[in-house]
Amino acid sequence: MPQAQNITVKNGAATDKTFELVTPAAGDGGVAQWALKDGPYSAAFTTFTASATKTSNRSRKLQTRLTVPSLSSDGLGGTVVGPAALIATTVSIPATWPENMKDDLVAFHVNLVNHPLYKAMVRDAYSAT
Repeated sequence: MPQAQNITVKNGAATDKTFELVTPAAGDGGVAQWALKDGPYSAAFTTFTASATKTSNRSRKLQTRLTVPSLSSDGLGGTVVGPAALIATTVSIPATWPENMKDDLVAFHVNLVNHPLYKAMVRDAYSAT
């Protein structure tokens, strides 16, 4: 299992942001949670979670969720938390998946997520047409 730790990534303005590890997963079925503590209170934090389980025939499934709440001013100097955007992914690795193909799987995923077309689709939640 990978070691749970803080995650630093760039935001839309290319500024480093650190998601602090709130809690590591307690094994299969447990949920690891990170929070980007860039808000006045925890309901305003962007969160990232990951949970892994063993499925049939020793296969594995990883589910992740990135939840980004919208924030606005209440007009009195405070912050109001509005609706949240959600990106959820599921990765399933069959027990019979060849070891020599796992690096390609990772590279395809990472490079697709970083591709301008993927980013454009995520930006407004529209598929390419």
